[in-house]
Amino acid sequence: MATALPTIPRYVFCIIEPVVLILAFTTTSISPAYYVSGQFKLTSPLSLAPSETILTYQMSNLFLLIAIIELYVFHSTNDIKVAHALLEALWWGDLGHLGVTTWCMGWATLRNVGEWSLVNWGNIAVPLFLFAMRSFCLFGIFET
Repeated sequence: MATALPTIPRYVFCIIEPVVLILAFTTTSISPAYYVSGQFKLTSPLSLAPSETILTYQMSNLFLLIAIIELYVFHSTNDIKVAHALLEALWWGDLGHLGVTTWCMGWATLRNVGEWSLVNWGNIAVPLFLFAMRSFCLFGIFET
């Protein structure tokens, strides 16, 4: 495996994150209604409009695309500048994702962690962990 990343970030960004993204791709592809209804606790599952189904499949495609880009770039370069450029782009994506998700969830839902659905955990906790790992990596915390 050719990678410029130190050991811990290598495992996180070359193995764990792509696996999580492929699981997200699979879940949203198999059951778009589950993904959409999991954004908020609902008493009954949603029946999706065609536009909602299309948007969910497009999101699913983005999960797969990010996993493939990460796998290709991190496994094919020893150049730390290239690795950091991808990490920086994903870092900004994490910020946008977390900002929009927390804003749309609202403070009442956000602070009630015990009531979060699996989709909420996937949309908040996972990107927050990845954002922290990217930050640590970009700030040189893992360098020896």
